[in-house]
Amino acid sequence: MKKIPLNEKIKLTSGQANWHFFESDNIDGRKINVADGPHGVRVYGKPVEGGDFLSKRYLEPTTLFPCASAMASTWNKTLIEEVGRSIGRECRHHRVDVLLGPGMNLKRSPLGGRNFEYYSEDPYLTSEMGQGFVKGVQSENVGACIKHYGLNEQETMRRFVDVKVDERTMHELYLYPFYKVIRKVNPWMIMSSYNKLMGEYASESSYLLQDILRRQWAYDGVVVSDWGAVQDKVKSIKNGMNIEMPGPSSFEEDVKEALNNGTLSERELDDSLKPLFDLHEKVKPIEKLETIDLEKHHEVARKVASEAIVLLENDGILPINDPSLEVGIIGQFAKEPRTNGGGSATVKPYIQEIPYDEFSKVFKNTAYAKGYQENDTSEALLNEAVRVARESELVFFFTGTTEIIETEGKDRDHMGLPKGHLEVFEAIRKVNENIVVILSNGSALDLRGIIPNSRAILETWFLGGAAAKATVDIVTGKISPSGRLQETFPLKLEHTPHYATFPPMVSVDYHHDLIMNGYRYYDTHEYDVLYPFGYGLGYATIIYKAIKWSVDTSNESAFVKIEATLENASNIDTYETLQVYIGASIQQVVKPKKELKGFEKVWLPAKKTKTVHITLPLESFETYSETHHGFVVYNGNYEISVGRHSRAIHDTFEVKIEDHTNYAPCITFEYPVKFLELYYPKWYTFLEDNFRKLWWHEKEEPIWRMLDRYKRHQNVDEKTMETLIKQIKADIEV
Repeated sequence: MKKIPLNEKIKLTSGQANWHFFESDNIDGRKINVADGPHGVRVYGKPVEGGDFLSKRYLEPTTLFPCASAMASTWNKTLIEEVGRSIGRECRHHRVDVLLGPGMNLKRSPLGGRNFEYYSEDPYLTSEMGQGFVKGVQSENVGACIKHYGLNEQETMRRFVDVKVDERTMHELYLYPFYKVIRKVNPWMIMSSYNKLMGEYASESSYLLQDILRRQWAYDGVVVSDWGAVQDKVKSIKNGMNIEMPGPSSFEEDVKEALNNGTLSERELDDSLKPLFDLHEKVKPIEKLETIDLEKHHEVARKVASEAIVLLENDGILPINDPSLEVGIIGQFAKEPRTNGGGSATVKPYIQEIPYDEFSKVFKNTAYAKGYQENDTSEALLNEAVRVARESELVFFFTGTTEIIETEGKDRDHMGLPKGHLEVFEAIRKVNENIVVILSNGSALDLRGIIPNSRAILETWFLGGAAAKATVDIVTGKISPSGRLQETFPLKLEHTPHYATFPPMVSVDYHHDLIMNGYRYYDTHEYDVLYPFGYGLGYATIIYKAIKWSVDTSNESAFVKIEATLENASNIDTYETLQVYIGASIQQVVKPKKELKGFEKVWLPAKKTKTVHITLPLESFETYSETHHGFVVYNGNYEISVGRHSRAIHDTFEVKIEDHTNYAPCITFEYPVKFLELYYPKWYTFLEDNFRKLWWHEKEEPIWRMLDRYKRHQNVDEKTMETLIKQIKADIEV
């Protein structure tokens, strides 16, 4: 560090271009290269003109995997780890040192424009998928960069919106995935978000970057800004930002001036650079991977697609085994599939499957109608679609969200399908009763308008390059659908917990989100939904024959052991996903009715029985305590539920925890004396033992008033009283 000139140090705190940093004649070794994204690495084969970084004409072909929504719908941690390994190998081949992904934010509203890039509405499922992805990428000696830290759940005004949140909601819900991924698999990099938190930009927040990330979580990796997120360069350096992207920076003169006037020290600059030197030491010796098998990687993508597709509706029409049927394929997406949500997830796929081509290989008598152009239709397109539907025995209708409706940079205006698509559906359903709907989208939809006249509905998400064959395999029964929803589909937008307040423009209130987000909201309030969290149909008949459990208080890593015996009573091989939820009954602690805390996806061959084991560590029962500023296990009763999804519970049992932490809120002397009696009985007893028995109305008075009364009536001297107050405060204000 001492050998590097000060001006060069300043340059090293920023990127040298859009996709690399830490390039200097004073540093031994090559520059550090980064690249998007979470669904496949985006690399450039030739220089980009005019800053058009998302144009595919400049890109090298790589594997475009199904979107994060689809990945999480597999509920298969091992498979997502394989995705990470595949992307990691492609990064190595293209000399990418750190992959900018995965996204660890939650789906706070179905309208979130970037929901396709996030795993789930649930923090536990998000953290499990994120751990698998990061572990896979980093197993190939490539860093993963988890993003966007933190509380970045909207696209509207994402660079300016100010998030207001309480400490517990923040840690227990929105920061939980970041915390668990850092704790379990230690990603090399974390990207700060655009938004503000409690009035400070995330890229400049000492609370986020120092107090939580460095001190509370002990993270030692690199903090990188989202592209263009730094507003005050000096403040960001002082508060924990290591690298501003992209570069070169326009703030260098600000840093020089701060060094000259003493508002920034060279020591602070050196501290900011240290994680970059540590990262450089990791990547410096790693060599390029000369050969990669993109065909094999596409097979991994297809495997994800086959496990991600969720069968939402089926009256028995699926699977279809008759290749001689007269089949109508209607919808632009059949020939021009909607494969991704755009933005930083943009990739030029090495292989791009086309649904129409794959369906035509299986069904020999097919007719096609475009039906719509993007969002709209026309009389000619409608007439063509009606003709094809009338002349067909069966119709596959391809629909979903378009790039205008759902993409990075903007939130959706509604949950509905495009108006033109619905017009086509209404026209064809009048002439054909056998319609199978195939959806392509990144988040929940309002499907009430098509469910009554659809014989089956497949939620395929954005499947990337593997957009076709897996769908055909499920339609024909070669594969039994095993995808499970990673988010709730509400009945309608008006039923969502943040309806009429999402997306906010300037300030957003996250208070109460512990029971106001996703299935936590719907299940706690017992509201009807269209499709519940964890839901998905299949072709096989799975019988839950027996569920047993045991508690081992001496084993923190396997505190509760669950054993479930499942029988596949059908002739179809399939996967089944066993889900475990925990509900806490602790007085005064606000908790949702139940929270996902364990799951296991198991392969069940036809006519076979299998015993599944799931262990719940003690940390599954944790609650974030604002008193302790960390996770604790509160004493109390916990109900454990085992089932197929959040509303298909096969068995429940109760666990009582007695030898851990008694709940006590963090209070001040302004609180009623009653709070001492409830949560800090030592001090309530002290007052009654050293003063007198308190009257009922005195328990409703502020603590400070009772202490003052005690001091005056008992003639307690100032020094003794001062010591007593310090002792009480140390307990109740921790």
